Amino acid sequence: MPYYPDVVHTQAEPASVRVIPGVDLLLGTVTFIVDGELVRHWHHEPRLIADALSQSVRPARWFPATQTLSLTVAARGRQAGVEKRFSFAPSP
Repeated sequence: MPYYPDVVHTQAEPASVRVIPGVDLLLGTVTFIVDGELVRHWHHEPRLIADALSQSVRPARWFPATQTLSLTVAARGRQAGVEKRFSFAPSP
C-alpha cells in the first residue's frame, strides 16, 4: 500500500445550518427555521443568548446533531471574535 505523507486526516466538524434565532425571554424558547420547518427549543438562560445575539459578528449556526447553537461574538483583541455555544433541549 502506498504511503502519502502529504495527506492529513482531520476530524470533520459536524454539519451546521445558518439560522436567524428569535429569543422569547419570558418563555425561555429560541425559535428559528431549518429546512422550511419551524424549530423551537428551550434554554434555561435565554438572556445569555439574547446578549450574545446583540454582540454577534457572524451568522448564527445550528448543529442539529448536537442540538447546539453557535454564536460568534465580538471580543477585544480577537479579530475573529469568540465562539459561544448553547446546548438545548426540545421544548415540551
